[in-house]
Amino acid sequence: MTPQNPVIKVFDSGIQSGARNMTIDRELLRRHAGGGWPDTLRFHRSRPTACVGYHQAIDRELRLDYCAGHGIETARRITGGGALYFDEHQQGISLIAGRTGRWGRLSCARLLQQFCEAMAAGLDELGLQAEYKFPNDLEIGGRKIASVFLAREGDSWLLQAVLLLDVDIRVMLEALRAPTEKLSADGLAGARERLISVRQCLGEVPPAQSIVSALSRGIASVMDIHADLSKLQSGPEISLDFAVAHAFDRRVDWGGEADLEAIWKTPGGVLRARVEYDSKAGEIRRAALAGDVHLHPADVFTQLEQGLVGWTPCMVEGAVHRIVGAARAELLGFSAEDIARVLQLAVEKAAAKDRLQMKDDRLMLHHAEDNLPTEMILAQAEAVLLPYCAKPVWCKWRQREDCPECGLCEVGEVYRLARERNMPAITITSYEHLTATLGAMQAKGTTAYVGMCCSNFFIKRHQAFQAAGMSAVLMDIAGANCYELKAESAAYAGCFEAQASLDMESVRQVMRFVPVRADDGTNLDSLREFHI
Repeated sequence: MTPQNPVIKVFDSGIQSGARNMTIDRELLRRHAGGGWPDTLRFHRSRPTACVGYHQAIDRELRLDYCAGHGIETARRITGGGALYFDEHQQGISLIAGRTGRWGRLSCARLLQQFCEAMAAGLDELGLQAEYKFPNDLEIGGRKIASVFLAREGDSWLLQAVLLLDVDIRVMLEALRAPTEKLSADGLAGARERLISVRQCLGEVPPAQSIVSALSRGIASVMDIHADLSKLQSGPEISLDFAVAHAFDRRVDWGGEADLEAIWKTPGGVLRARVEYDSKAGEIRRAALAGDVHLHPADVFTQLEQGLVGWTPCMVEGAVHRIVGAARAELLGFSAEDIARVLQLAVEKAAAKDRLQMKDDRLMLHHAEDNLPTEMILAQAEAVLLPYCAKPVWCKWRQREDCPECGLCEVGEVYRLARERNMPAITITSYEHLTATLGAMQAKGTTAYVGMCCSNFFIKRHQAFQAAGMSAVLMDIAGANCYELKAESAAYAGCFEAQASLDMESVRQVMRFVPVRADDGTNLDSLREFHI
């Protein structure tokens, strides 16, 4: 460590309100950017708090009723990324510094990676060997032990990290709205397989002072700063405006809005878009974007929302590229094309709802390539896929691909609608069965299909739909689902014991646009039109 390395103030704020911790970081970053606060490394722990990233829609990520009923605070970070649950068993770390020297040359992605590596160096002192996982995680043996988040203001940046010393998986899953791919692969059991804590690795949690010292030294060595632990302070004591903080918490709140929502999953996180679309004028009246993503500048989504008003769907992609390019935006793990795709999906959902005369927001669209009109996907559909959980629990055909059409449940009617169109209907009995079925359809040359699943599954297993390379019109199911009941593992294995329900009004309306096919697959409706 050379004398030229900047000396940084180190604080240990102890345990306090999670909302206060988030507000302190936001205020210190603001003061640092204004030249009124020095470089700072702050350690802190929080009382039970569920928090969302800067760009997330809070009601889409947190179970607000559960949090309110169980004394769990809710808060919004100024940093990007996904939703988190904090309590006294997670160690929070916040580094605020200036973009001077070599820091000014690093991208957001590289800053996140470097702070992950700095955290790894500190954990190494505690006897833990952690590795960086793009874009912002630390893992041990493929299981997450820490995450890092970033925000910038002017020439200052804030790097926030949370280290799992110990973790209450059940409360975490209750506070956060499942599913989140990064939190859990298969619910409670899967989360335990996906996450790992310091206690699990070492058999105990080291004393707080040992953790602070080890992490400080690791961060100082990798980030090329000097942390003077001999002057560890308990502050910082600053005045905070919690009225402003509460307004910030609700910055992106989609609750109660009727606009249609589209999702698009990228390596950098899930993008969400909502639009108010005037189908008569053919233009966007209002747009809203959210996601568990990192991007800079932080107001790029706001610029897009404002810039897209009045544009027609065919102009969306060009407008997104111009706005993103003019902002010189850094998008971590996603692109302007991804933003355009989710916006186009939202516009098509809104327009299709009117064209198909749908009453509810039940459609989930997946386009293999270009954004085809929903009717064109339906015209090309060659199969109908249904979830086994929609069959009655007493039905002996529940775990079979077929259905006898006995007339005692909704699934039989869907099979009848498919049969009348000379297209196969297949009950998906497990996640492995889904991937195998989609693979077989793809190999056969299928270009499109109709399906039913819950929106949670669509988000969580978005990659399976993308990998299949086929367009799909999917309808959300209602009633009991494995995500709300924390039974993903059983559901994926084909052992889910509750029953979901199909919105048959939506199914019938959608199937009206699926043509009757001849035995050889020819579209008889199109032939009739041709001869007419």
